Amino acid sequence: MGASERDLEQYAMQEQLFGVVVGLAIGLILIAIMVFIFRWLWNTTLPEVFGIKQISFGQAIKILILAGILFGGHRVVEVPQQVSDEVDSGVEQAQ
Repeated sequence: MGASERDLEQYAMQEQLFGVVVGLAIGLILIAIMVFIFRWLWNTTLPEVFGIKQISFGQAIKILILAGILFGGHRVVEVPQQVSDEVDSGVEQAQ
């Protein structure tokens, strides 16, 4: 393995690491924006309508996590591939 091949592998690994770091940063920023919007909506609406106290940033995160656990779209039952294919073909025919 020559020096240029090692340099290319090292460059590829650095590029991949940079992509992961940027992806994580963007994800954290989007989560923070979502929490700020949720908190703003809660604090401007619910105290006036129901007399509920305002919430902090941390409480907003906890409520969103709890809502995700209770009402999230995660599946407990796996759909067999045949059923999934039939549903997909039905959708294509409808279009």
